[in-house]
Amino acid sequence: MSTFVIATLVILTGQFGAAAPSEPAAVQAIASATLDRPSANLAQGKPYTLNPAPNYGLCTDPGDATQLTDGVYTKGHFWTQLSTVGWQGVGAAISEYAIHRYWTDSLRTHGRYVAFVVTDNPFLFADEVEVYEGAPEFRQVALAGKPIPDIKAHFVATQVKSAILRRFRDDALALRGKIGSSTIPDAQKQEQLKQLDSIQSEAATAAFDIPSGFRAVLPLNPLHQRIFDVQADWWKARGLRSLTAWRAGLWDMLPVMADPDVSAPAAVEAVMMQNEYRAGAINLSNATRNAMTLTLRFDGLPGAPMPDYIRVHEVSWTDTHESVPVAAALPDAARMADGWQIQIPAGMTRQVWFTFHPTSVTPGTYQGQIVIDGAGTTEKAPVSLRIYPLRFPDQPTLHFGGWDYTNAEKQYEVTPQNRTALIAMLREHFVDSPWGTAEALPYGVYDAAGALTTPPDTKNFDTWLERWPNARQYLVFAAVKDVIGGLTAGTEPFNKAVGAWVSFWARHAQEKSVKPEQLSMLIVDEPYNAEQQKLITQWIKAIRAANTGIRIWEDPTFDKAGLADTEMLGLCDTLCPNRQRFLSAADDYRQVFVTQRDRGAQLEFYSCEGPARLLDPYRYYRLQAWTCREYGAKATYFWAFGDGGGASSWNEYTVPNSAFTPLFLDPTSCVTAKELEACREGVEDYEYFVMLEKAIAKARESHKDAKLIENAETLLRTAPKTVCDAGRLTSFQWQESLDRTVADRTRTEMLDALSALAR
Repeated sequence: MSTFVIATLVILTGQFGAAAPSEPAAVQAIASATLDRPSANLAQGKPYTLNPAPNYGLCTDPGDATQLTDGVYTKGHFWTQLSTVGWQGVGAAISEYAIHRYWTDSLRTHGRYVAFVVTDNPFLFADEVEVYEGAPEFRQVALAGKPIPDIKAHFVATQVKSAILRRFRDDALALRGKIGSSTIPDAQKQEQLKQLDSIQSEAATAAFDIPSGFRAVLPLNPLHQRIFDVQADWWKARGLRSLTAWRAGLWDMLPVMADPDVSAPAAVEAVMMQNEYRAGAINLSNATRNAMTLTLRFDGLPGAPMPDYIRVHEVSWTDTHESVPVAAALPDAARMADGWQIQIPAGMTRQVWFTFHPTSVTPGTYQGQIVIDGAGTTEKAPVSLRIYPLRFPDQPTLHFGGWDYTNAEKQYEVTPQNRTALIAMLREHFVDSPWGTAEALPYGVYDAAGALTTPPDTKNFDTWLERWPNARQYLVFAAVKDVIGGLTAGTEPFNKAVGAWVSFWARHAQEKSVKPEQLSMLIVDEPYNAEQQKLITQWIKAIRAANTGIRIWEDPTFDKAGLADTEMLGLCDTLCPNRQRFLSAADDYRQVFVTQRDRGAQLEFYSCEGPARLLDPYRYYRLQAWTCREYGAKATYFWAFGDGGGASSWNEYTVPNSAFTPLFLDPTSCVTAKELEACREGVEDYEYFVMLEKAIAKARESHKDAKLIENAETLLRTAPKTVCDAGRLTSFQWQESLDRTVADRTRTEMLDALSALAR
């Protein structure tokens, strides 16, 4: 068996694109220097395995199987050299761009194999692996530690343990700071700090057992609960009652260590029309060392004590990969015979979220109470429900989608076990634009002249329609190349084959009662350069020649207005720029899309930032619909309903990539979240403008009061920009301070205007 003293791994980490920054000095130093080699490099020329397989296009080649032990250091930009091995999209953290030679000389041991495990980088490039021979006596050193039969499983467990310890540290530190700066009696203060010392000491040496199916739901385990027990003591020492019901901003981020705001007693106000969905929330804080089981019911509202038009959610605390806990998951509270059951761990705050959906309640204003009983205490919070004499349509106008790819048997975190529930939930939240992968529209077989000889298989497409009956539009990411059936783009056989392909699917869609105009194709995703735009143009022209009615949908991401191919843009039926890029760009960039909109193209918006759990539900999700209204866009999309980053949404400690889903997915279930609720409310907000436009037109025909009409027109014209401007900050991070009530205040003004015009 070989012995070794030093193991090295030379890698480049960071986040960057094709236009990378200048080479740092460290690159040249590593590339050109003769590094000290204390002994023979035992790894040189030896075989190795890689998991996952390398996937970065500019440096992935067959040589990856030997280049890590070929003894040659790469010169120049790592990510563009075939002599390196590269990965992208295999880590969730964002690192600074750097090159580093990782090495150690503390391995006084012996063995036959060496394994390197690297994590937490969206891009990673490795140049060389070296293992140096150690002293002969190392062969006699007794092997320490336990065998690791599964390296990946061991790594995941280690990752989870590290995240748990980080959570302990952060929560204890936050509580320690509050206790230390408080004015409670010194004896109580010292006792509480002593308890925190003991907890942290135990945590440092604890051998955590990570159970199968572990969820990063707070508290994480009994030892973590003890930190909150101390917080309960601190709350009591400050004079808080055993149970405090209080109010915070509905869409504001709730810090996990937030103290109850006794100056803001709990209250819920729901203002809406019939048949729409609107939310409210209260916070319940438990200042005892015992978990509370409470029963919640309503008094004074139609249908009390348990109105069927109110859905009650017990908001779950979950930690994130970035160690920022969020109260975002909205599982249903347990419905009992006499009310909804709510659980509050000791020393913690439980937010209770209400979804109001009155479909048959008589319009009017109702004043009632939320009554919370249990654990020897009772709390009451006023609730006001105002239902305007208006009815929200069953199907709103704004299209809504999110690359669900539910035509596939399994895609991202969508599985056969959770797919049906996911689709039902999406439809309930007004998703009317499902996305399919290229497998939904296969090509078939063509002869050399481009004639279709074997028709495409329709099974995937037909199954997709069965899963999404009566969707308003169906979108497919065609993911085309510069060939179809072996025929090269730009040639007559290619054009004929594309025409035959698109004609086949137009006919088949009609046979399935789907109009060709309901079917859209994304030819190339996020095109940004001339080559991609040229390819799109070649495909569109061939498709257009067939005159089927199938629509072309594109999401260009060129950096500057001057890089736009106006011919390509002019051929598209729908243009969907990235909202963040669109809003932050120069005026001439936005004008490119506005000009195409004015020429007849349909404008839509999409967003694809992440990780989703740290994005502001109000600004990032809800206000995108307001941006649509501001610029005359007809659809809103988010990447991506099914993309949980490669792991369960309930345990982001193990996600290999950023999670983008606006709900909580695991292999067998899906649960709504504040992000998805915000999307639905945004779609509803947009509909207010549609309804107001119609009401104004009808009022003119009826010769209603001119001043009333003028005021409504002013609101219609100015409200989108007013709300969007109030929500424009430097980023979409949820932690940023912002007035998140502007949209609802404006929405109430529109309700008043609609009611006045309807009289």
